Amino acid sequence: MRARRNFIEDVESIYTLKGSKAFQGFEINRTLFEGKSEYQDIAIYENDTLGRVLAIDGIIQITECDEFVYQEMMTHVPLFSHEKPEHILIIGGGDGGILREVLRHKGIKRVVMAEIDQMVIDACVEYIPSVNNGGEVYQDTRVQLIVGDAFAYVKETDLKFDVVIIDSTDPVGPGEKLFSHEFYKNLVEILKENAVVSTQGGVPQFQSGEVGSTLSCLEKAGLSASCYIAAIPTYYGGYMTLGFGVLNSTWSLPLLETVNKRFKRACFKTRHYSPEMHLASFVLPPWIQDDINKRSKKEEEAG
Repeated sequence: MRARRNFIEDVESIYTLKGSKAFQGFEINRTLFEGKSEYQDIAIYENDTLGRVLAIDGIIQITECDEFVYQEMMTHVPLFSHEKPEHILIIGGGDGGILREVLRHKGIKRVVMAEIDQMVIDACVEYIPSVNNGGEVYQDTRVQLIVGDAFAYVKETDLKFDVVIIDSTDPVGPGEKLFSHEFYKNLVEILKENAVVSTQGGVPQFQSGEVGSTLSCLEKAGLSASCYIAAIPTYYGGYMTLGFGVLNSTWSLPLLETVNKRFKRACFKTRHYSPEMHLASFVLPPWIQDDINKRSKKEEEAG
């Protein structure tokens, strides 16, 4: 799952922008769960406006009011970019939202979800059931849940996947290895022909260079890499970037007509995603493209 930095009560999670610190605050109306796993501090709060809020190490992961924007764009953009996705790997995603959206695609035959922290899964099933259909997503016969290190799973599995969705935390702690060149090198080995990868790339306003680094990892692993964006109100800083890679050097964005056909064939409704939004999300504001280009130039100069 992703991590955008926010300020909750006495938890001081802040951004530094041009030498100054930026804060964002939410009132905690009720504390539903607080726990410490082997890997991280986990808390679920309730806010009368935002609904239930998942925080990990004091960093906001999702809120009920807008989680659908992130989940739909992380999931449906790569799935509808692929001609016939059947075998899916989700890395992270312990709240269950990505899995929920993947399972709406009736053509899916297998979904493997590798999440390192059982406590996150259990807490979200009990206290944020709206995100994971009360835990029913894990009962689907197509789902194989692996509670363990996704880095090790990618390195060791013999399975091959059409789409991989990397819903990881920021590159610190247990999620740090998922941003390495070694991880992406291993990932390519488990991709089927024309496979698609999506990954969270950070908020460039406060995390300059993060998406550029992700795209560099995708490219060095042999993928055609690009970036798309979504505006998620809870994630402080405006646009969030999402990395996108395809194991096909000649791949290009599908035509609107093609995405429309795939979407109509899927026969389900979405709250944020649409074929038009799919294509429009790849149009980057110049300042975000500049951030990506700067990162690429620095890495070229570094050799």
